[in-house]
Amino acid sequence: MFADQHRFNKDFDWPLLIAVLLLMSFGLLEISSAQPYPGIWQRQAVGIVIGLLVMFAMTVVKDYRIIVNQYGWILYTVGLILLLLVFTPLGKEVKGNRSWINLGFTRFQPSEFAKIFTIIYLSSILSKFRLQRLDLRSMKGRPIGRILKDLFIRHLFPWMRFVLIWALPTGLVFLENDTGSALSFVSFMAAMFFLIGIRWRTLLIGLVAAILLAALVIPGVVTRLKECRNYKCERIKAVYWPEMADKRFRYQNEQAEIAVGSGGFFGKGLHGSTQGTLGFVPEVHNDFIYAVASEEWGFVGGFLVLVAYLFIIIRLIMIASQARERVGCYLVAGFAALLLYHVTVNVGMVVRLLPIMGIPLPLMSSGSTSVVATCFGLGLAINVRLRRYVN
Repeated sequence: MFADQHRFNKDFDWPLLIAVLLLMSFGLLEISSAQPYPGIWQRQAVGIVIGLLVMFAMTVVKDYRIIVNQYGWILYTVGLILLLLVFTPLGKEVKGNRSWINLGFTRFQPSEFAKIFTIIYLSSILSKFRLQRLDLRSMKGRPIGRILKDLFIRHLFPWMRFVLIWALPTGLVFLENDTGSALSFVSFMAAMFFLIGIRWRTLLIGLVAAILLAALVIPGVVTRLKECRNYKCERIKAVYWPEMADKRFRYQNEQAEIAVGSGGFFGKGLHGSTQGTLGFVPEVHNDFIYAVASEEWGFVGGFLVLVAYLFIIIRLIMIASQARERVGCYLVAGFAALLLYHVTVNVGMVVRLLPIMGIPLPLMSSGSTSVVATCFGLGLAINVRLRRYVN
């Protein structure tokens, strides 16, 4: 705890906390308005209380570096174990994804915690990593064996270690058939890669190579997608080639789009949603809570929600840029990238710009696992801000 309570109150990120509380409260209001199942908003309220307690606990920890550097590998291991338990009899399949653990009295989605734990451990590893420049001139006249050994130890092995740590949980989540969550691991990996200090020239070359590769591969991929009939292909076709998709897979996209459009500019008011409350939009309390919010509060309400998320992400970027150590910068930037991915994909699904991937809207969607995991990350971010002037 801080010895100086006044300094704690002064340095605490109150605007960030207010934005988080507003989104939580608004999400709870919309869940209670849709009320697809009895008692669902009460369970969400309990999850919010637990999440806020976790957030506060993370802010009052003496130093976030203790969690990251000393316990990061433990949290990462726990995350891997939880992901492996999904493939045991404790695992439960929901909506085609075997990504839940059922303990009888409760169930939770371990991938939500695995994302945060992976960011924590990668931040610890990367804070000790120094990008080695490859100097070809220094290798002249040296035995080939020594050159290969030096290349592996100094250049290749650190990257392999980083990628392996990232790939293990990503692969397990992908095996759960949860493609949306697996792709979310790419978001924070890309942010951390950028912060390592890779030269712009290298990034530009990689981007040009990716564009050229995409130009060669995309036509063949599109042809195969149009011919493919499995679940994931139909989800993609429902957005980009709806006339070719099975109507069962178009239904959710169409109903969500109708909900958003019917809200108009100012919306229909609280409890005015017809698409949500009458059950036209499936999973309205979870993945499609933004559709209900847009129907009831219109363009204005939907826009203000996005402004609140943008404000939170900008605050996180500011915290990362002001962090005293690299570990704090990596930690907060990784979490900001993950949050940005979730918001972008979820809203993109609702407005029919992206295929449905089962990604919840942080802080608003129903689900205690997502709320608690998000609050865990936010608490660590606030802790980084609190310690920006502390040695």
